[in-house]
This record gives sequence, structure tokens and C-alpha cells, in this order.
Amino acid sequence: MELCPQEIHVMEKSKVEIPPGLPPADISRIQQSFRMLAPNAEKLAVRFYDVLLLKFPDLKSFFRSTDLTRQHARFLNGLSTLVRNLEKPQELRAALVQLGERHTSYGIEIQHYPPVVDTLLQVLAEMGGKGMDVKTYEAWANFLHLVRAIMLEKGFPEVLPQAPDGIARRSLISDNIKRLLLIDDDAQILDLYHSYLESQGFVCSRVPGVAWALTHLQMSHYDLVLTDFQMPVMNGIQIRKILGYLGNVWCPPFVLVTGSLSPEIQKQALDSGFVGVLEKPHDLTELSTVIQNSLEKS
Repeated sequence: MELCPQEIHVMEKSKVEIPPGLPPADISRIQQSFRMLAPNAEKLAVRFYDVLLLKFPDLKSFFRSTDLTRQHARFLNGLSTLVRNLEKPQELRAALVQLGERHTSYGIEIQHYPPVVDTLLQVLAEMGGKGMDVKTYEAWANFLHLVRAIMLEKGFPEVLPQAPDGIARRSLISDNIKRLLLIDDDAQILDLYHSYLESQGFVCSRVPGVAWALTHLQMSHYDLVLTDFQMPVMNGIQIRKILGYLGNVWCPPFVLVTGSLSPEIQKQALDSGFVGVLEKPHDLTELSTVIQNSLEKS
């Protein structure tokens, strides 16, 4: 879903319904690159599992009684199903919910997802050739974060596994893990927020702007949205307003992060329904406090 200023202006006048879906340009990029990879599909699957189990040997326990050749075929079939359903959001979501429930029954937990996503992106970049330019890679990354978000909607444990320091991380709010959507066009900021907040016990999805933000908010479920203010196409306050104009989306609480906080911007944010505002620069403890307070308010 990609909106131009004219479409935004129309939406501001009355509630409308926009069907959920992925940004069309990224659908095309993923589909085209997958077609180009098709002749080497089996090699892709073999390489994926070789890298995954080499870099993350703890995952070998899930495949001790599995014929890896059959597993390669299941992996390719599953990936093909997802790509075929890119333009069918309801079918895509249903397939991912079912896949997530099946993975939970196998004993797969939250900490097992990042290695799979990171390895698949690595192998796609290695084998994608000319079909894997920067924008196509970013499309795949955004898509796989959506996949992860939907698959983790059910079945994850109340307490996260132990961190490297041996301490079990809990949600800052309660024993129930909270799901956050992070919106920022700065990849380094997203990396920092994502890494820190997940170490604190949250489940985080990250998106670079409005198109993927609306995709996530229509296709998955979140307890809170943390958004930057100044971004291309529209700012964070406008994104929150857009959800108010949509008649088919439930709007979670929003927190605004901005490096240009003024009384006017703060008033706009609060008048638009934001439950918290955080000024840059800030430390990560301040971020945690604002999120905790905002979740308690909501």
C-alpha cells in the first residue's frame, strides 16, 4: 500500500476502507526475484540449511530425526506458497498463522526466529544475482519481518529465554509479552531500538515508513506503535491520523519520537491521540520508561 499526498487529502475528509496488503512495488520485486531464483531453488534450500545449522548449531536438535532432503522440499514449498499469496493478504495471513501454530507445536520459540530470518536474507543476497538489488533486498527483509510478526501472534511463552548474561528477560509491564511496531526511516535507529527492546522482553516488528506500517497494522496485531516524527511521504502524526480515517483498522496506542520537539508538535501529537512523546536525543532507559508508562495508560 503506497499513498500519495492527494490520496491522504481525500482520506482526511471521511472514513474509508483500504483493503490490507503489501506495497505493490515490493510485491513485484519479491515475485520477480523469486522467479529468477527458481532454477536454483534446490541449491537455495541446501545452502539455507547448511548456513543455518553451521551458524546456529543449537537448532540441529529440531532436525535430528528429519530427512533433510524432505525438509528442503518442505521449505521450498512453504516459501513458494507465501510468494504465491503475496497479492492475497487473507490467504497469506491464514497460511502464516497456521505455520506459526505448527512451529510452536515443534517447540520453536521466539529466539529461534531471528536466526532463520537473518540466514534466509543472507542466502537470498548470495544467490539472488542481478535480481537482488538494494530495494529488492529491503522488500524481502520487510516481508520476512511481517512473516515473523504474524507467526508469533500465538503460542509464545510468557517469559523469554535467557539472555547471554544468564538473566531471563521479562516484559517491563507484566508477564505477558507485549508486541511493539517500530517505525523509522533510519535503519540504524531501528536496529538500536529493535535490539534493545527485544532484550527487555518485547516482541518487536520494524518498518521503514508508512506503506509497511499500514500493512503491519492491518495484517497483524500490536500493543503499541513507536514512530519517528519526520519521515518521507508523511510524518508520524499523519500516520496515526490515517488510521483514524480507515474504517477497517483498530488503532493501538502511539508514542512519538522526535528531534524537533516543540509545544506545537507536542500538542498536535496529543490532540491526534498519541499517549506519549519522547524527545531526541534520549537514552535507552528513557525509552523504556516512556513505553512502560504508555502501555499502562492504554
